[in-house]
Amino acid sequence: MIEGLRDKAIGLGFAAVGVAPAIDEVTRVHGWTRSVVCAAISYLPPERPAAGEASRGLVARIARGADYHDVVREKLERLVEAVRAECPAARVEICVDTNPLPERRLAALAGLGWIGKNGCLFVEGCGSWAALGEIVTDAELESESRTIERQCGDCTRCMDACPTGAITSPGVIDRARCVAALTQQSEAVQMERRAAFGPRVYGCDLCQEVCPCNAAIEPVTPEFAQVVFPGADPELIPLINLTAAEFRTNVAHSSIGWIRRTRIRRNAAIAAGNLGCADAVPALKEMLADENPMLRETAEWAIKEIRGRLLNRR
Repeated sequence: MIEGLRDKAIGLGFAAVGVAPAIDEVTRVHGWTRSVVCAAISYLPPERPAAGEASRGLVARIARGADYHDVVREKLERLVEAVRAECPAARVEICVDTNPLPERRLAALAGLGWIGKNGCLFVEGCGSWAALGEIVTDAELESESRTIERQCGDCTRCMDACPTGAITSPGVIDRARCVAALTQQSEAVQMERRAAFGPRVYGCDLCQEVCPCNAAIEPVTPEFAQVVFPGADPELIPLINLTAAEFRTNVAHSSIGWIRRTRIRRNAAIAAGNLGCADAVPALKEMLADENPMLRETAEWAIKEIRGRLLNRR
């Protein structure tokens, strides 16, 4: 069955597919699980040079194109047909970064790739630019029972490049320090972590950008070829000023919509502070009157940062 499943998956645009056993971390969530079908797809968008302006932020590549949750889920729904063809009565559940499953570990167990020192799964043809999804099922499917050895060798470029030292040992990430995780957290960002954001308003690709294994990877998935909101380098001031209506219309259904409006505004304010964006000061002053205390404090910090940077330039 695995060959038929793989052929179907490749035809749908997945880069790799395999079957992992139902390990304890899965059965604790879904006690009925016998097998997990794991699939990976490249989300790498075409590279477009950023404007490099002090008024623009930076968005991680996974959020520059179509929402990968929607793309992967739609393809997995069609892949379920291959499972049902062999096991018509099978119970299935599709998971795309929405369940507490150890996605990367499962994908590695399914033979899709190997986990690098930066904690990312590397898949042939994708590098670490791979979005993952799973079909959890009670069907007894033959698992791959193979693992691919880590191919990092002595390289530590990702560990050396991490601005907060979040990669504490090979493959181990301290999420309390990871910039990507910090842009997503609902709590206020610690003062000492803000400078590490740089211009980032969502995610961080640094540990992937410096990886030699990603050097020759090219975009291959049509669904991610078209850059959509927020794009690679959105204007910061509109994000700082983002209204509830604008969020619902332009942002809610984008790849960054799930972190909600308050966090987007907070991140944009931090980025403006880090960039010394003087044009953002009026918007930040308006944020000082916001009902949310986290936004008020962040705006105050950003204004001080901008003024300090302007003084240093004189």
